[in-house]
Amino acid sequence: MYVLNCKLFTFLKIILFLSVWLFGVRSYAQLDNEHYLPPLKQVANKQSIVQQAVYFSTPETTPFSIEIYRGTSTTPIRTITGLSKGNAKVFDNTNGLGNGDNNITLVTNANTGKVLANAGLRIVSSNGKKFYVNYRGRSKSQAGSLTSKGAKAKGTEFRWGGIPNRAKNANLTTSLGMMATENGTVVTVSGYDPNCKFRKGNARGGITADTQTITLNKGQSFVLEAAKNETTANIDGWLGSKIQSTKPIVISNGGLNVGVRSTSQARDVGIDQPVDVSSLGREYVFVRGLGANETEFPIIVATQNNTEVYAGGTLIGTINDGDYLEVPGSYYSSNSAGASMFVTTSREVYAYQCLQGATNKIQTIGMNFIAPVNCLLPNLMDEISDIDKIAGANSNISAITIIASSLTANSNIVVRENGVRVALPAPTIPAGTSDWKTFYVTGLAGEIDVTSTGPIAVGTFMSLGSNAGLAGYFSGFDTVPVVGVQITGGGCYPAGDLEETTKSFDAYQWYRNNVLIPGATSFTYTPTGIGEYNVIVTEGTCSYSSKIVSVYNCDPDIAIKKTADKSNVTDGDIINFTVTVESFGLQPVTNLVIKDIFPTELDLISVTPSQGTWSSPDWTIGTMEAGELFTLKFVSKVPKKPQEGTFTNVVSNTQDQTDSNLSTDDLTESFTITAKKIDLSIEKKVDKPIVKKGDNVTFTISITNKGPQVATGVEIKDLLPSGLTYVSLGSIIPTNTTYNAVTGIWKLTRDIQNNETITLTLKAKVTATNIVLNTTEVFKTEQKDLDSNPNSKN
Repeated sequence: MYVLNCKLFTFLKIILFLSVWLFGVRSYAQLDNEHYLPPLKQVANKQSIVQQAVYFSTPETTPFSIEIYRGTSTTPIRTITGLSKGNAKVFDNTNGLGNGDNNITLVTNANTGKVLANAGLRIVSSNGKKFYVNYRGRSKSQAGSLTSKGAKAKGTEFRWGGIPNRAKNANLTTSLGMMATENGTVVTVSGYDPNCKFRKGNARGGITADTQTITLNKGQSFVLEAAKNETTANIDGWLGSKIQSTKPIVISNGGLNVGVRSTSQARDVGIDQPVDVSSLGREYVFVRGLGANETEFPIIVATQNNTEVYAGGTLIGTINDGDYLEVPGSYYSSNSAGASMFVTTSREVYAYQCLQGATNKIQTIGMNFIAPVNCLLPNLMDEISDIDKIAGANSNISAITIIASSLTANSNIVVRENGVRVALPAPTIPAGTSDWKTFYVTGLAGEIDVTSTGPIAVGTFMSLGSNAGLAGYFSGFDTVPVVGVQITGGGCYPAGDLEETTKSFDAYQWYRNNVLIPGATSFTYTPTGIGEYNVIVTEGTCSYSSKIVSVYNCDPDIAIKKTADKSNVTDGDIINFTVTVESFGLQPVTNLVIKDIFPTELDLISVTPSQGTWSSPDWTIGTMEAGELFTLKFVSKVPKKPQEGTFTNVVSNTQDQTDSNLSTDDLTESFTITAKKIDLSIEKKVDKPIVKKGDNVTFTISITNKGPQVATGVEIKDLLPSGLTYVSLGSIIPTNTTYNAVTGIWKLTRDIQNNETITLTLKAKVTATNIVLNTTEVFKTEQKDLDSNPNSKN
């Protein structure tokens, strides 16, 4: 789906268009005549879900039948008759679904990590009538919901989504289920953390390969399980992985169970069914549940490099293909249930939402896969069945969330419960947009439908008892014009042209790197340089953007950039450097090596390449294809008493081909080190100027820090000379300090603040004559002393 570019076209025009459009057609999101439910995996039987039910509903007033097929079978395991509006149907344990690990919707350990012919469901109507499919499962303490996306669920490229699994519990896992819709389908899963380990049968970490290739026929399925406790990489290393197939597949993903607090055992179910990358967008509205910011946050997964993410108009991060970003819950309009958040991105992304089902109960989280907002969202949700039922149990909270056009009068947005109109609360307007408003309607039961005179999106929000929460999203992913762009001619700059493939829209406007190109208003455009291009098309008064198309150089072109997160540092600071390399040439480059002689003024802690290997000073990448982006990340630390000054780090590249350098490099990164400084002074006194053998004598040694920084790690050396014997009784050793009479080291295991003085009292007995008085010196510091050189007897 391609989203409205609100910066160029006013929302008023969209509403005017919709007022005409709605007379001719009604759109029903996720409403279809065929649905797939790939299986998923819970970490152990019945530890997440026991009772399960699949709910069917439809706006059709004439009853019709649906057939339920299991796996590759061509004979339905169940035919359900009489489905119509107001007469919803359920498939559960009473008519063939089964509980727990039934090897239909949830597979056993033995059936994980292998091709299955008898798992997963395909549900079709016998006469082409369209209907909704909503899976709900529960146990005593957990519950989850997943809404089928119908035909929009089919695709050939996805990213694995979900909530990072951070809690500490033996019953935590994340799974990815896939199901083929055609024979001879080859699926490749790649891009996950190479330290991830997936289940293969009874071996919880039996799959360790960095990529996986799976061949499936129609109806066959395959489930990957990342048990959280198998390896730390399984917390989130799978998140953003790329799933590609040669023919259309359907996937489902999520946690069974998943928890967000690393110090807690609290967990719940968070699952959903995403769509192919071709149906994503750039503008999203989220509605808050009943949790605090810890459990109320969107998760954005990038499908392209250099994706900027904004919340309420504020840039909060830039992520690359396969990376994810959690948007802090503080960007919601308030901390109350029903608060909303507007998130925009510079490129198409997957948008998931973690939310909480009951106040002050982090064990009630759920997950939604969110559809982008756009001018062709449907005006009707008809109907959600049994909103107060979770696989046979009554929910204690049953609510819906509504996203609506801000120009639609509140009175024109109608919620009906079992046919009876329900009053709407006051709307919430998320920061960063004036185009959308949201509603949170609770206390519902039975059959729910929502109608409007403008575009809406509807989600469900439910909880069960004190421990289980779940959510569902019933809107979005409708058909809008596909704006395709292809490169003709030589396919690269300066030999190629850009062309919008349908050539049938009312108006065109081309952009380069998100900047409007004056005069570029035809369905074709000849690029003036390499870069990222897209076209905004207008149909009637509604506008859509194509996906971004990269125009590459006909010649090899490697762009390198080095950045640091800090430019001014001092003792003990951590400074992170990142080298980013991109290929903007159409053809691959080979034997690519990036040289980075890391600054010796810093202590290197770790080096992490996203591709290839690192052996100082060379980052060996090897072959790089057009459009690929790789990173090399350094974590370093400023040592104690560092060398001061401004230092520059320079990187360079070599490869088999000649780099045209058409794109701009940034090969240097400078940083300035300013050492922490202290000024220590010592004063030593003796209580008797003249002594004789057998006398006791007392020395007082005072150390003062005149700053400007706090002094740490200070040691003073005062070794009593021959003829004096240390006497512990009567000596006063200050708190958090020690004195070693053998070495004479007075060690301060505490800080000395600016202008603070600390005094050591040493008592000694005179055992000889002609004593040469000892000297006292600063023996060690962790900062530079302005007027002394420690351990130099001064």
